[in-house]
Amino acid sequence: MPDVFHPIAESYDAWYQREPGRLIDAIEKDMVYRLLEPREGMKLLDVGCGTGNYALELARIGVQVTGIDVSRAMLDVAERKAEAMGVNLQLIHADINNIDLLPESYDAVLSVTALEFFEEPAAVLAKCYRSLKPGGRMVVGVIAEGPWAEFYRKRAEEDASSVFRYATFYTAEDLLNFLPEGQTTVLSGLRFPPNMEDFTREAALAMEKSNRLPGFICVRWVKTQ
Repeated sequence: MPDVFHPIAESYDAWYQREPGRLIDAIEKDMVYRLLEPREGMKLLDVGCGTGNYALELARIGVQVTGIDVSRAMLDVAERKAEAMGVNLQLIHADINNIDLLPESYDAVLSVTALEFFEEPAAVLAKCYRSLKPGGRMVVGVIAEGPWAEFYRKRAEEDASSVFRYATFYTAEDLLNFLPEGQTTVLSGLRFPPNMEDFTREAALAMEKSNRLPGFICVRWVKTQ
């Protein structure tokens, strides 16, 4: 896949530093970590690690993280952050489709808001699943098909430079059909609308208890023996 994130690598993390990005990140991480159950010493592959949003947090608590990303510019940012934090992790500049993964070599695989940009998502998931040890878990989070996906599609129509020109959005059913393996669990959230009027953190969190369509879905596969 092409490096569509290169132009925004240096500004990418600013999204997490202001609302609503800060809250969105917290909501997504709550789901991801509930399914991942990270622990010290866990050997984990972060596919599409970008600037290290998850990889650095996990490495800081003792997870042995290998991050892979097609964007050299995004990895450069991750490397600078790791050095500043004094965190050790391995970062690989490559397309996941073009490298070999040893079978049964990881305790966990993680991929968050990356699968949307892969041309063959089912092949990527199957490859990563094979790299799990028996009993290992793969956790994948994506922007859900629905209001948030429509918001990003509209942005791509209005802005030719938007990375979402290259994205495809999925439902939980899509993800499960891509990889009908193992034991699966699905979580969903991010129920407040894009461009929420009069946004407040309290009002947005209250909507998490509603039946609105989610903006983010997270699926876990546990590899059976």
